[in-house]
Amino acid sequence: MKLLPILALVGAVPFATLAQANDHFPYVDQNCGFTHTYETAPTNAVTLSNNATELMLALGLEANMVGTSYMANMTISPQFEDAYNSVPILSPLVATTEQLINAEADFVYAGYPDGFSESRNPRPMLHDLGMATRLNTEGCNLGKFGFDELFEEIRSVAGIFGVPERGEELIADMQARIADVEERLQGVEPIPVFIYNGGEDTPWAVLGNTMLSHVVERAGGANILGDIDNRYGSTSWEQLVEQAPEHIVVFYSGTSSGQVVENPEVNLGQARVATLEANPIIAGVPAVENDAYTLIVSVNGQPGPSSVDALERLAHAFHPEAFE
Repeated sequence: MKLLPILALVGAVPFATLAQANDHFPYVDQNCGFTHTYETAPTNAVTLSNNATELMLALGLEANMVGTSYMANMTISPQFEDAYNSVPILSPLVATTEQLINAEADFVYAGYPDGFSESRNPRPMLHDLGMATRLNTEGCNLGKFGFDELFEEIRSVAGIFGVPERGEELIADMQARIADVEERLQGVEPIPVFIYNGGEDTPWAVLGNTMLSHVVERAGGANILGDIDNRYGSTSWEQLVEQAPEHIVVFYSGTSSGQVVENPEVNLGQARVATLEANPIIAGVPAVENDAYTLIVSVNGQPGPSSVDALERLAHAFHPEAFE
């Protein structure tokens, strides 16, 4: 029997892939005022938010992860469930610095600023401990944030881990789904939408510099507070009456006052709908009169691969006739 050469037995593709990865480094990441040069891909990554976790998993990086955190009692998107279950959960809240040290983290990725707050894990302190960091750029609050900015976020994370081709594949898949929605929505008239983020005496809202506001716009809605140059803020019930939204997007996460909430869809999402329906001031608002609510959990509402899921859901909710 003729013996095959060693290289043929091992296979040329893995060696080529390894060579491409080596050629990719060093990789310089400039992010929210911090610059870090990666000589190799991190091997002990930890995520501090659900959208950061999903972005890593969408890039097939679970083997490079040693922990996730801040899922609370929310559920990972079904397409990432198997990969998610292969990574240790360090905490239902934001992982502490001690937990990051114990996990021997070499890269810490947060999907929004809470993860790197001064009271939790300030980035300079983590850098001093030998951990590289990245914050999803929506959290820098530099202005409007949409799919183009999200695609650059994907490219940056893929670059850090030396897998730029995976980033482009993920982006192409998302672009195809976005294009399908936009094709169906051609010619529709946008409807006014309020993105409600809780509050009884004072209603809290999702404003213009967020991925969710952008998704509402791309789904054929018009965020009634989308012209405000910030991420989150307050409004008034009287202003809501004046602006007369035809649909209300109810945004919620898995925590309240820093504590994990049991069954957040019911105890936060549906509870917020009940708050709206019990308020006599807004009883005549079209969205309230017509029970036009869509619940969006932060797994889908924060910028990440599941932003496309939110786009599809909201487009169906705003313009069901376009999908018949």
